[in-house]
Amino acid sequence: MLRRRSILLLLLCALLCLLAAGCGRRAEYEGATWQHPDDKALPPGYDGGEDVPAYVHRWRMPRGFAGFTKRWNEQVEQYLAREHETAAQRYEDSLNAFLTRLIEPEQADAALRRATEALTTLRTNARRRAEGPALVYRTEGELPKDLEWQDGADEPELGSPEARRGGSLRLALQRSFPATLRPLGPNSNNPVRRYIYDDFDLPLVRIHPGTGKLIPGTADRWAVSADGRTVYYHIDGEARFSDGSKLTARDFVAALYIRTSPYIVDTYLRDSYLTNLAKVTIYGNSCIAVTLSTPRPYAPVFAGFAPVCTPFFAEFGPDYPLRYLWRAEPTTGAYTVNPEGLIMGRRITLSRVPKWWAEKRRYTRYSCNVSHIVYEFINEPSKARELFRLGEVDVLSARDADFWYEGLETDPVYRGLIQRIHFSNIWPRSGFGFYLNCSRPPFNDRRMRLGFQYALNINLVIETIFRGDYRREGSFFAGFGPYTDETLQPRPYSPDRARACFAEAGYTIEGPDGILCRPDGTRLQITVSSKIDPLYTKCLGMLREEAARCGLDLRSEQTDDTIFNSRVKDKQYAAAIFAWGMSPPLPNPEPFFGSAY
Repeated sequence: MLRRRSILLLLLCALLCLLAAGCGRRAEYEGATWQHPDDKALPPGYDGGEDVPAYVHRWRMPRGFAGFTKRWNEQVEQYLAREHETAAQRYEDSLNAFLTRLIEPEQADAALRRATEALTTLRTNARRRAEGPALVYRTEGELPKDLEWQDGADEPELGSPEARRGGSLRLALQRSFPATLRPLGPNSNNPVRRYIYDDFDLPLVRIHPGTGKLIPGTADRWAVSADGRTVYYHIDGEARFSDGSKLTARDFVAALYIRTSPYIVDTYLRDSYLTNLAKVTIYGNSCIAVTLSTPRPYAPVFAGFAPVCTPFFAEFGPDYPLRYLWRAEPTTGAYTVNPEGLIMGRRITLSRVPKWWAEKRRYTRYSCNVSHIVYEFINEPSKARELFRLGEVDVLSARDADFWYEGLETDPVYRGLIQRIHFSNIWPRSGFGFYLNCSRPPFNDRRMRLGFQYALNINLVIETIFRGDYRREGSFFAGFGPYTDETLQPRPYSPDRARACFAEAGYTIEGPDGILCRPDGTRLQITVSSKIDPLYTKCLGMLREEAARCGLDLRSEQTDDTIFNSRVKDKQYAAAIFAWGMSPPLPNPEPFFGSAY
């Protein structure tokens, strides 16, 4: 018995040692305090046999990169070949359909449109294939001599020279703590990413928020080819990542490798690059040229894909989603995640980068003034409001009209200690509203989609709950000035029209509670998914009462916003309330309505 107990104790001790050692490795494996190695720790990206300029041979790249240029060019060529075959077949089928259905004008028109689209794809792909490899390297002396460089230096400055520097800005995020700090890979496309990366990272070229003109970002000048497809960027010689690494053309090639790699377990970026980027040409360490598949307005904005800090991805590999789970990626912006201010589940602190490279640039010198931005994750709105009243939160966004009008009728407001500011956006807001999953019942039936719209008394919610402060738009892309079709109007609330649509869809029998059913007893019931939010609960409660008058039983299902975000991404909903971000200054309907997406 004694010997058995001794053996068990030894086994237990060994197990504890293994667990302790494993935990230590795991902390290093996922830790936010991890520091990437120096460039010298990276392997050479190119061997002597590759026909590239001398400056490229000096690049050190993440492991696994060797041979990427050849692999990427082959991948693009294969993609174009597949697209050519598909478009050719679609063109032939559509043309045959057009010729055989001339007696049915509506079907003939649709077939002709499909044939025209397929022909456009064939021409675009043929042009891309004729332009040669998709990733090539040149010397800076090979830049075209007739380029007309722009620097956007004549626009009004942003910010105020009177703004004070220093201090902390404490904000309450009424969202769930993110499942990762990665901006790429599984669970990275969460509602918190914009607060850590998107709102601060500087792109190559930016749009001036007041004039709509182009201004410099990490590129100090740029030029556009005569056909409007190729944009040349000269990288600012002072541009740095938040870890101090110098930004060069190498970081854009590394970005192409990282973002198209299967290791990030996300095909969206790879497909986007294959579709939109016809060619990337590197001209030395300071210049890159990006050729779009087709000309676009604001080409310097749309062609400028983001770089990555190359040495940060020294350990990039198949285990990227786990290894980099809590490693904050360096950015070109003024703030970076401070590991000392990171409290899992509760708080993320951003600290201003010491001696930020753009702190004296024309359009950034009066911005990013605070030393720290502290995000407190508080799901309960009442708690956030109480912390604001106590001075623990500096700025609070008030969406609830009751809180805005009655809740802020307090002495600190009257004394000027709390300032209420109601302002309008220059750019259009996100497309907030109901999104329907048209790929499965019940909304794969157009009659159900129409009936659902007629059954929603949105105007009553706006007038009652939001006190008339919101406005219902007639188009998904309202707010884009001359690009907005003002003739489009939202469908009104109408029980008669809703019931007529539902009857056409087979819901012809009214039950004892007024809810419609099909002859087989199937009840007209639709569940609306959303994140947990008392305001949504209030709105859906009112909408449910009004929908019942239309014969519709409207139900609500609320989940944690991280779970909700994953469900939306995986199309695991029938109807949902959320908002997709817009990309001003032009509406871009393709990602929202194109079947390829």
